[in-house]
Amino acid sequence: MGGLIVTFTGDAGKHLVRGAIWELGASAYRAYVHVVPPGLDSSRSVPLVVSVNGPTLRKALDAAIARVMTTTGMLVQNIQVHAAPRDCEAPNERRTVPHPRRVA
Repeated sequence: MGGLIVTFTGDAGKHLVRGAIWELGASAYRAYVHVVPPGLDSSRSVPLVVSVNGPTLRKALDAAIARVMTTTGMLVQNIQVHAAPRDCEAPNERRTVPHPRRVA
């Protein structure tokens, strides 16, 4: 079963780090990370996006952090990892995909 497993945030110097790790299948994970430079004006440019693969969730996270460190030249700190909500586990019973309204 594949899908979004965790999201994470942190910082590398003055860069904001935002990422997500997806399960691709048995023993395969891919992390996508946005590295947002300080003062980025989203109307003029976009954050740098890096991706890495790993055989375990932990190794994918470690590889993502290492890639950000080599890209920015800064230590990644304040990493916060959050389990991705599933439809039945979403906070306050919110759905991740809007439920169509029934018209009576």
